[in-house]
Amino acid sequence: MYASIIDSIGNTPLVKIQTINPVPGVTILAKLEYMNPGGSIKDRAALYMISQAEADGELTPEKTVIEATSGNTGIGLAMICAVKGYKLALAMAESASEERKKILKARGARIILTPRHLGSDGAIEEAYRLAREYPDKYFLTDQYNNEANWKAHYHTTGPEIMAQTNGQIDAVVATVGTSGTLMGLARYFKDQNHRARVICAEPYLGHGIQGLKNMKESYTPEIFDKTLLGEIVHIDDETAFETARQLAAKEGLFVGMSSGAAMAVALDQAKRLQNGVIVVIFPDSGERYLSTELFSVKKNIHLTVYNSLGGKKEPLNPQGDKEFGVYTCGPTVHRRLDITHFRRHAFTDLLIRYLEYQNVKVRHIVNITDYDDKTIEGARQAKTTPQAFTQPFIDAFLADLSRLGMRPAQAYPRVSEHFTEMTDLTRKLLVNNHAYEKLHSVYFDLASFADYGRLSRVDVNKIRVGATVDLDEYEKNNPKDFTLLKRVTLSELKQGLGVKTEWGNVRPSLHLQCAALASTFLGADFDIHTGSRELMFPHHENEIAIARAAGGSFARVWMHCHPVQYDGSLDTDDPRSLTLDRLVDMGWDEKTIRFWLLSAHYRKSLLLSRKSLDDAQTVLSRINRCIESLGHVSGQSNEEDIQQITYDLRQGMMDAMASDLKIPVLVSGLLSGVKRINRLVVDGQIGPGGAERLLNCFKDVDVVLNIFDFSTKVGYSSEVSALMAERDAARQQKDFKTADRIREQLDEMGILVHDQKV
Repeated sequence: MYASIIDSIGNTPLVKIQTINPVPGVTILAKLEYMNPGGSIKDRAALYMISQAEADGELTPEKTVIEATSGNTGIGLAMICAVKGYKLALAMAESASEERKKILKARGARIILTPRHLGSDGAIEEAYRLAREYPDKYFLTDQYNNEANWKAHYHTTGPEIMAQTNGQIDAVVATVGTSGTLMGLARYFKDQNHRARVICAEPYLGHGIQGLKNMKESYTPEIFDKTLLGEIVHIDDETAFETARQLAAKEGLFVGMSSGAAMAVALDQAKRLQNGVIVVIFPDSGERYLSTELFSVKKNIHLTVYNSLGGKKEPLNPQGDKEFGVYTCGPTVHRRLDITHFRRHAFTDLLIRYLEYQNVKVRHIVNITDYDDKTIEGARQAKTTPQAFTQPFIDAFLADLSRLGMRPAQAYPRVSEHFTEMTDLTRKLLVNNHAYEKLHSVYFDLASFADYGRLSRVDVNKIRVGATVDLDEYEKNNPKDFTLLKRVTLSELKQGLGVKTEWGNVRPSLHLQCAALASTFLGADFDIHTGSRELMFPHHENEIAIARAAGGSFARVWMHCHPVQYDGSLDTDDPRSLTLDRLVDMGWDEKTIRFWLLSAHYRKSLLLSRKSLDDAQTVLSRINRCIESLGHVSGQSNEEDIQQITYDLRQGMMDAMASDLKIPVLVSGLLSGVKRINRLVVDGQIGPGGAERLLNCFKDVDVVLNIFDFSTKVGYSSEVSALMAERDAARQQKDFKTADRIREQLDEMGILVHDQKV
């Protein structure tokens, strides 16, 4: 029996990691610090700091204990202060989890919230200010500078690990916040003359792992001594989060973000160690992160887009487990498409590539209008059938998409092959009293659809007669109604064109075509409809009216790109002559043209000019030269800088894309990274191993952009090549002692070796 709850702090269990450990020769043991009564490892430091202050006479009954904490230290202090009868005030960033705030309030703590953007630094500043200005009122535990913090682990955590493993331990992995755990363990094992290396799992600059600190972006705790550590390994947010999810799903260990970070580093260390024992510290449980997205059952996509339908930005998340449906207005194939038509396809391709980067399965549909006024007239002038007339333009369109690096859609349905679906949809509208037949044509009754104009914000009562299509050629009940099926002309009838229906020989309008094709291939309810802004009214507005009047909800998100403006600088006054072939003949390759198509934010106009294409070429060449230079490095890698650059490049891409596909911001981040890489290359601080990691990072970003040139491979010096060959030979001969020695030598040279089974 314990005299009080605080007597049960410590002596937490070690549990063997069974399922997610990929290295049979390495035993990974997790120390479950969430088994402490306050739910985290911070109970240890909180008790030591309060006890030390009492012993020194600094903490007296009339004083309020104050601390800057992101939560766990505060929870430990709240528990101890409640038992000992002290008042407690805690400064923390607004971003702290709701669970932590509730626990603290329940235990009587007063919470002082500081601005989210200041992070833990803002909380530290406020706690220091209050303690400095009111010394008789507050006692500052000062966990970042208080030696009692690390001594808690020197006297308890370290000895526990030593006893639980019988001294058979090669490495301990812990995350860094105040650094108390790391410093206490490092000092303990050093004083014991033990071989165990203490490994620090540190988040990158700009991270989102609650409770952890990057030592460059925050105030460095004065108890932190980098020289005591065996190694510092940087870990990114998503790897930490996903590892925490894997621990819950496959090991039954429901732990928090920082535990996921520590485990990810431990797994990496296991691959390098091959044989031995690793202890990894799990600071707290996952229960304190339930208000975050860490354990969301429904996968949320890291993406917010501008939805034209509501006129605002909103998160884009999947509806259940079904694949994402995306529909794009395709071309009318009556001529070779000029380059301006490809902007809608380029921004849609960017969107889809990013969705797939987020592990979202996408079904993309692009219609091809091969049957309308323009294609029929073109076929008549060419004295051939519409099918024969349009086929070369369809082939050219698909070839141009491929040359521009567009991901192929799942289907490119042609209007001419889906007349049945269009007439069936018309019949449904007639049954629902949203359409009427008059003089062998069928029209949509605009007055029957009260929600018309929601997309374009057009007031149906103020629509100018003539603003919709084909008003002069047909008789309607209301001149504002739009055509669904139009009666064929005599010349079309003579050519055998049109569809024979109960209303006569007709052909479908563009609005009916798209509504029918989208619903046929994606269902009555799908996710995203993309297109050009000039199609918003009346075309997209009419699509919505047709689909919803038929009983579906149609696309829930509408994304529109702004038009391309031409300045006349490319040796022609007519942009319609500026095909992909012509631009290539003028000296710009396909990747440059793709980059130009993506270079402006999709909701801004894009300028087609000689200068804008040259600018795109200059920027892309600068990035590609950096990539090319990584194939010829021979220096010693500055691992800390390289790790931070790779994180910044990946996270910069994610953040820019997540904020409504902000390509200009992404490119700015890329150029900043290129500048940093070039400086390291010049200073000889990138070796082949570091170069390979940077190249892999660029390739990762290029999964979304698809614009870089990776034709140059990383080259290794003759010395490195000889060592790698010698090591391979040793492994084949089962001489693993020699192989391990060479591996360590290569590791010192910045070359990381990943083995396959011999």
